[in-house]
Amino acid sequence: MNIPNDLPPNAIETQTSSARIVTMSACLVVSIAVFLRYVGRWALQLHLNAGPGKREGVYGLDDVFNVAAVLAFYGLAVAVFVAIHRGMGVHVEAVLYERGQKGLTNLNQAIFVCAIFYNITLGMIKLSVLSLYRRILRGIASHKMCTILRAMFVIVACNTMANVLVVVFQCWPIEATWDSRRIRNSSRADRYRCVNINAFYIGNSVTGMLTDAMVYLVSIPIVKPLQMDSRTKIQLLATTLVGGLAVITSAVRLGFLPKLLHDPDVTMAMAVPMDWSVIEPAVGIIVSSMPAIRAIRFLRRQEENNSHGLGAISRPATNHIPLGNASNGTGGGRAGGEGGRI
Repeated sequence: MNIPNDLPPNAIETQTSSARIVTMSACLVVSIAVFLRYVGRWALQLHLNAGPGKREGVYGLDDVFNVAAVLAFYGLAVAVFVAIHRGMGVHVEAVLYERGQKGLTNLNQAIFVCAIFYNITLGMIKLSVLSLYRRILRGIASHKMCTILRAMFVIVACNTMANVLVVVFQCWPIEATWDSRRIRNSSRADRYRCVNINAFYIGNSVTGMLTDAMVYLVSIPIVKPLQMDSRTKIQLLATTLVGGLAVITSAVRLGFLPKLLHDPDVTMAMAVPMDWSVIEPAVGIIVSSMPAIRAIRFLRRQEENNSHGLGAISRPATNHIPLGNASNGTGGGRAGGEGGRI
């Protein structure tokens, strides 16, 4: 693309402010959700410590994946701020006029990093949710669901790894991803190769939306057999099925991609899809934290019990989050003791 001699008249039109607001808001909401998640874990630990028996931790593999997702999300947010600073949300002619080809190359580098963190974040969120389901099933005789969860875990893990690897190695040499012009004009031009990145981004969004739907819908056959009062079961199902918001945000992002992939003013066209690329994992982190956040209610219950001089309700100490007196009726006493906790 040629560098214009004059600043284009539409240079004052930008979407940088809205992009900054969306990213900062997402970071704030995610920070609050993560804080409440671990307040919930702390409340659960206090609740379990008040009972007799062996003291066990309340943290599990879902928390490990949650931490990884949050760290990757903040990496995504930093990369988005860098991309905004380098010209995302500004017309491409203005970027070229003010920064030249080097400026466009620097922007492409930031977008490249955004894509890596985006795919890592989504993968970690889904693995966190699946690990949470595994904790729900612990102690319940449901070999079929355990097998399904293991299969889904492998599918999501492999899909995440494949997406990250394709993003990293979409072009060879790798630097051709953000500076193809220099590579084509160098001695390495004969080795220059790139995948059909447009097809990859569409395929990536479609598979991401499908795996989102699979991960959150599988909560229905997991929770439905548990024997608990209807109110608790509805609350639990509602908590997990709120994950449908992640599917919706993924679908909205997919709707913006075709225009982006064919718009010559790519720096301006990138702003809105990038907003949704930040919103989508933010919603996923919030939704995946909601079951843990529910445990904050034990703080209020403990205060009520103490105020009446009753002390804490005795419960077996396990590393599951109590959901109520739950079992699926097939695991005997063990199911009733552990099956209703995640």
